[in-house]
Amino acid sequence: MENKTCGELKKRAMLAKQRLKLGYWEQLREEREQLLSAAGETDSAHRRVSELQRAKLTRDMNSVVNVDAADRDEQMYKRVCEILDSEEDVLNPIGRLMDKARYDKLDDGGRQRYILELSKKFIELKERYYQERLGKSC
Repeated sequence: MENKTCGELKKRAMLAKQRLKLGYWEQLREEREQLLSAAGETDSAHRRVSELQRAKLTRDMNSVVNVDAADRDEQMYKRVCEILDSEEDVLNPIGRLMDKARYDKLDDGGRQRYILELSKKFIELKERYYQERLGKSC
């Protein structure tokens, strides 16, 4: 267990060093200044920009640590964006996101868990969609 923790710590330290070398923090600061200049210097704008950047940092860290899950989330996020960007009223967004082959292989309890997990992920990605759109429109 300790060896795994040490490996994880080394990996995170390496990633932090890489972010410093590549100018990640400078880029984040410039992006923050652009968003704030577009939105104005209000407290709510500062909070919104901070939330957006915190979420982006979390996604960036997770994408490196857990590549497969991050790829699945980004693919699902693209589908959520397509659903929300479409002009039509979508009555079954969960049905559109569902992997039908995986769903058909599950028992009743597994199907319920799958639907609940999918709906939770949809709500999370929908909030991200609106936060990012709000941040861009400021």
